[in-house]
Amino acid sequence: MSNAAWQFEHSVECNSDKSFAWAFWTDVSNWQRLEGKAVEWIKLNGSFAVGTSGATKTPGQNPYHWKITQLDPESSATIEMHLDGAVFYNVMIMESIGSDRTQITQRLSLIGVKAADFAEGMRTFEASAPQGLAKLAKAIESAYNEI
Repeated sequence: MSNAAWQFEHSVECNSDKSFAWAFWTDVSNWQRLEGKAVEWIKLNGSFAVGTSGATKTPGQNPYHWKITQLDPESSATIEMHLDGAVFYNVMIMESIGSDRTQITQRLSLIGVKAADFAEGMRTFEASAPQGLAKLAKAIESAYNEI
């Protein structure tokens, strides 16, 4: 996204087939489990599909509302969160890289007339996103090994 005020991308690999990794990630109850005490709750208002909205509540903050805006089943999803004059995009991409191996890529970006106002705050994701993806990969592998 060349018109982004801020963007960041990170990838991890995990020992799981892509279908399993996708099913694990699209079950938002796993998101809350992975976030631990950093999140009070995560809600999805329906199935994991284009147009479905959700919200995330962190301690001491108002809920953050978001919506699934693009979906290529078992391959990628785009979640948008509207801010005042900007849109935060979280794109998750899953690619099979071999037998029982999946690469998970997260692309984060911020676009809009007031995006620059939020860009500095988004830089925290440059440290937290890689940690979160590593945690996700480990949880997927653990669950995959149980089947």
